[in-house]
Amino acid sequence: MERKSFLSFFFIVLLVSPASILAKTIKEEGETRNKRQAQILLPIASYAGLTVTAPVFAALVAAYGIYAVTRYAIRKRRIVMYSDSHSCANNRGWCRESCFSHEYTDWANTFGVCGSYFCCRPY
Repeated sequence: MERKSFLSFFFIVLLVSPASILAKTIKEEGETRNKRQAQILLPIASYAGLTVTAPVFAALVAAYGIYAVTRYAIRKRRIVMYSDSHSCANNRGWCRESCFSHEYTDWANTFGVCGSYFCCRPY
């Protein structure tokens, strides 16, 4: 009986002791990850007045806060689409926001094919 209780106590100690060690390891891992993320970013003053990509903007907000990012006038890049990337008029035109000077608007194919864009065809 004494041996059984000793083994039970021994295994309980083995089960409980890694919890504190594991907690310290997880905390240190989180700190080193935050340090690595901060090292990747340049100081916020170097981004002053610039337009950056969405991942860089998110990293700056996470590292410095939205107040600091807006104070330095850092903006997120907007993607502007000038066409919806498909042809119209039986592959003789292209859907665009506005037609070039050497093109005309094909009104017959504009609404059904291009939606909010114009079907632009060459003269």
